[in-house]
Amino acid sequence: MNKRTVTVQLPADLALAVHDLATEKEGTVGKIVEDLLQAHILNRKSSRKQTEEVNERLVFALQKLLFRDMAEAASWEDLDNRLRRHGYFLKVAWGGLSLHTETSGYKLCNAHDLGFSYATFLRRFGPGKPKDPREI
Repeated sequence: MNKRTVTVQLPADLALAVHDLATEKEGTVGKIVEDLLQAHILNRKSSRKQTEEVNERLVFALQKLLFRDMAEAASWEDLDNRLRRHGYFLKVAWGGLSLHTETSGYKLCNAHDLGFSYATFLRRFGPGKPKDPREI
């Protein structure tokens, strides 16, 4: 394996702790960092697969919950109010709309995943955008 030297600045207490851990395991700080990074990358890859599966089920549930309100909304304000009753809000992101939880602001999916594009709402409601409840 081709290896490269990388310099990392750590807080003093963390650097000492990693050094002590390396001494305990009769290894090097580099090996500990390498093992941690490999475990982290492996964990991200496996969690990404799980997230994709969960997202399909989540999108389906959100479609069932929100479709009628999104289809019947008469204005940006009406759409905001209808989604807020369920604890969600839309936010403009990368030229589209994304659905977020009202409590944490966590992004759940894009509006087009639910069957409604930003362009669809612009045609129906005219220029404008949904209101982010954290900006009100």
